[in-house]
Amino acid sequence: MPKNISNLTPIDAANLTVIGENEKTIKALKENSKESSKEANSRKLNSYCVMIASLAKHKLVNGNLPPQISSAVKMQLINMAETDMSQGMAEKMVKNTAKAMNKFKISGDNITPTMVADVFEDAGITSEAKLIKLGDLEKTDIQLLVEKIVGRRSQKKDADGNPYDGDKWIGGIGSKDKDQTEDDFLAKIELLKDGIEDAMRERASMRQAGQVAGDVTKAENEAINAMTAQLSGDAA
Repeated sequence: MPKNISNLTPIDAANLTVIGENEKTIKALKENSKESSKEANSRKLNSYCVMIASLAKHKLVNGNLPPQISSAVKMQLINMAETDMSQGMAEKMVKNTAKAMNKFKISGDNITPTMVADVFEDAGITSEAKLIKLGDLEKTDIQLLVEKIVGRRSQKKDADGNPYDGDKWIGGIGSKDKDQTEDDFLAKIELLKDGIEDAMRERASMRQAGQVAGDVTKAENEAINAMTAQLSGDAA
């Protein structure tokens, strides 16, 4: 994106300066310092409060800022006088800003950063990470593990910006392998199932009779697996 200042400036100069100073300070803080990280986190949330208050007068379209406003804000962030901001970071901040506006129904001409900060506090938004997760469905550890193994459906948004299941399947074991076929995936799932069953038998033996029984079961599993591989022609 070229560094040309847009004629459209949704965030006024004073508020943009606040954001710029926040981002400048964040860059200067040392990541390995607990207090520095705490201050960086506080300043990042403050930047969001300022952005949301500045943009609350704009009506969202499908849960997003109007394209013209979104583009203009990104240009303002990238061209801040106080510090450089990458295009990716600018896009993330604009996206998170719209997400918060939509989730908490923040809109109007009289919204202040303090009002937004109060909304964040009431909702338990204490970091950018929690802001990013807004709108995501709460999932159990098991659900997250299943998604990591098998994948999940993509997400779309309705006219009000609310997420719903899409028409694509994403993620899962080996998803980054472009040459993986459905049969390859199913074979990996079978190996996983076999591995879990072996581990569960060994675990049960350990719980029932201790170390010796666990070692015996482990040896039995290994012997059975070796025999199965030999019979199927997989053994070296």
